[in-house]
Order: sequence, then structure tokens, then C-alpha cells
Amino acid sequence: MTLYDLFVTPMQYAFMQRALVAALLVGTICAVLSCFLLVKRWALLGDAISHAVLPGVAFAYLLNLPFFFGAVVTGVLTALGISAVERHTRIKEDSAMGILFTGAFALGFVLISRIRSRAVDLFHILFGNVLGVSDADLLLTAITGAAVLAVVLLLYKELVLWTFDPMAAAAMGLPVGGLHYTLMLLLSVAIVASLQTVGIVLVVAMLITPGAVAYLLVDRMSRMIPLAVGVGIISALSGLYLSYHLNVASGPTMVLVATALFLLTMLLGPREGVVWSAIRRRRAAQQVLLEDFLKQAYLADTQGEASVERLSERLGVPVRTVTALAARLARAGLVEVRDSAVVLSAQGRQRAIELIRSHRLWERYLVDRGGVPWTDVHAEAERLEHLATAELAAQLDEALGRPMRDPHGSPIPRGAEGAREGTRRLTECRDGETVDVVEVEDEDPEVLRRLAAKGILPGVRLVVVRVEPEGVRVLADGQETVLEPALASAVLTTDGR
Repeated sequence: MTLYDLFVTPMQYAFMQRALVAALLVGTICAVLSCFLLVKRWALLGDAISHAVLPGVAFAYLLNLPFFFGAVVTGVLTALGISAVERHTRIKEDSAMGILFTGAFALGFVLISRIRSRAVDLFHILFGNVLGVSDADLLLTAITGAAVLAVVLLLYKELVLWTFDPMAAAAMGLPVGGLHYTLMLLLSVAIVASLQTVGIVLVVAMLITPGAVAYLLVDRMSRMIPLAVGVGIISALSGLYLSYHLNVASGPTMVLVATALFLLTMLLGPREGVVWSAIRRRRAAQQVLLEDFLKQAYLADTQGEASVERLSERLGVPVRTVTALAARLARAGLVEVRDSAVVLSAQGRQRAIELIRSHRLWERYLVDRGGVPWTDVHAEAERLEHLATAELAAQLDEALGRPMRDPHGSPIPRGAEGAREGTRRLTECRDGETVDVVEVEDEDPEVLRRLAAKGILPGVRLVVVRVEPEGVRVLADGQETVLEPALASAVLTTDGR
């Protein structure tokens, strides 16, 4: 089949030409309103009004009137009824919508069941029949569509402000009640204009999906509306052509195309698409792991333990992962691997020091300014250190008064070098020594809490009474206490002076 057969041949029929124009009109009208409904969170209201017009259509048939008038009247009455129920009872808006639209929909079914002899096609009312659009239907759709778009254009700024912030609109003196009912009226008219094309049931999708697609792609109403219109038009035209070539119902096909566009956007959208979001999260996690590798390699090197096996233990990942990370960082010129030992380059060392500096400044900030207990800041600082730039770290340093140590006593690097000053673990001290606690390792909050309970904090002077297999017995402020090996090894000291 050629492109001519696909796109031009169907248009040789007058009913397809009318259907094409109707589809364009409906796709445009519904898409414009869908943006306001989505931002206003009125999607259920569109559903309610679309179902509530059914009894109006039935009454119009009974009275030999154009269904337009009956549908608009019942749609507006339902919208007003929802507001009245919400205002005068304890029933919330969503419950009021559910009660009234199901009641109206049921009434419409009852009426139509009584007038079957008049050849009312319920299927076409519910699901539309764009291929059966007459010249009169097309004219009515065009007039109502033009009226809806003209009102939106005329009141665009007011509607946008009221949609996003009703309180601000009221404070500026805008008639928020009038805008509320204006949008309801426009919604009712748009639904009626779409009945012949997509029907009562499916018009809800055309009133929600185009705006939802645009909402996932842009963040400004001025961009959202044109994009939603484009989605609405593509959905309507594609659905029309597909229904012709596949010989299926046109209204549902239009809705299926719109739904497919939404699913594609949800999966592949550059801003919030599931796939790209997963890729970004994976890349961010990988970058965090690489930076943690540099930091741990630096810290391990200061202790003479920068082997692949030791880094595997410190990072909590398999050796093969450490080897892969080292190879990747080596290609970037940040590390070298020599005889299973990781050696940082000057650039890698500088980046590691920046991370350590950022981490310790964040810990200081969270304790001093955020009121976070010193026992609980490590995990949060681990996250923040990867987000902070060197400029932000400098600002933190300045705001904190250029502190020398973090809350756990660890020195905050300031230059190109950040090596830990000469310290010994408490487990390495000798009996009878007097030492000062300068630093407490902060990885385990429970260790910090237990040390704090025993009064072992940075700045405290200790007398080592005896180093025993079961722990280290010390005097702290004249009180003797025993620190188990796990606690004692977390305490870094210098000779007391």
C-alpha cells in the first residue's frame, strides 16, 4: 500500500472529509481544556459531566430537540449540583461527583430504554460515530468549538492564575466563582461538541490524556497548551485513519492512539520518563560509587591499607566490582593499580580530599545549624557530599566560621593535602598513658551513642588504666570505664600534654 492509498484515498469520500474536520476540531477543543483540568485536578469532573449529559440527550430525543441543548443543560445542572452538594453538606467534591454522575447516567439509561422505538443508537451516543457526522453536526461542532476557544483566549490570564492559585486570584480581586462556573460551562459545551466524534464515555480520555502527555514534557502552561493540542490532533487524525483502514470503531481508536502516546511519554519522556529516569538514577548511583571509591582509597592509603581487598571491604562490594571501578578510574587518569594496590593520581587525590572536606563540612553544618545529633549526621552527609560543588563547600566553610574539625573530631582539609594527623587508636595505647581523644570514627551511629553515653567525646582526656583482651579500661573525668574492642578501636588519640 502506497502513501497515496494510506492518506489520500480515504479522503475521496465526503463522510471522511467531514470526519477529518470533526476530528481536528475535537482534538483541539478537548486538548486545550485538558490542560486546565489536569492542573486544576478536575479530571473526575470531566468524567462526571460527560456521563451526566446522557439524560439530556434522551430528553432532547423525546422532545424532538437537537441533543445539543439537552446535553448542555444537564451538563451544567450536574456541575452546579456538584458545587451545591459540596457547599451545603459534609460530602466532599469527589464523592459528590460520583453520586451525581452515576445517578444522571443511570437516569439516561432508563430514559433511553423507554424510547428504543425511536431508533436511538445507544452505542453511538456512548462511543461516538465520527464517520456519521453530518454537515449540521459539523457546523454545530465548529461553532461550539470556536466559542470555547474564544472564551479561553479572552480569559486566558485569569483562568491560568485561578487554576494554579485560587487564593491569589481572589486576593487580586478576580471573580473566582465566575471563573469556576465558566470553566464548568466550557467543559459541558466541549463534551457536547465531542459526542458525535468520540461519544460520552470516551470523551473523558480526550479531555485528560493530551494534557497529561504535555504535563510530562513541559512545565509552563504557555508550552503545555500547544503541545496538548498537537497530541490531541495527532490522536484524532491517526485514530481516524486507523479506524478506516482496520475497519474498527473510530472513537475508541482515537482514544487508543492518545493512550499509546501517553504510555510512550511515560516510558521515554526526557524529563520524567521511566526509562530515562532509571538511566539517570543508575548513572548517579555509579558516579556516587566511583566517588566513594576515591574517598575510601584515600582514607585507606593514609592507613597503608589501599589494597583491592581492603577497598572491597570498605565499600561493601565484591572484589570484581572494585577491580572494574579501578579500571574505569584508571582510564580517567584518577588512579593506578600496582600489585593489587590502588594508588591515587594527583587529580584523584584532589577529588578525594574535596569529597572528604564536603562531607565533614556538612556534618558540622547539620550539627551546628540543623540541630541534628552528632550520632546521626554521617549518613546524611554521605548523601550531601556528592551533591555539593567546591563553591558550595567554600560557602559552607565561610558560614560556619572556617571550623577546623567536624563534630567527630576529624580534621577538615583546607589545602591540596588533607592527611590525617598522627593519631593512634585507643587499642594501640599502653598501660598508664595519658591521651587526648581527637577523633571518633562516625560510620556506626550505635558506636557513637555508646561512646557518648560513657563520656568519650573529642576533646576528652583519658588515662589508659589497662589494655585487656576484653577491652580497654580507662579513666575519663575520674570515672573508670571499660571500652569493648569495637568501641576502643573507633577512638583516635594523641599523646596528652
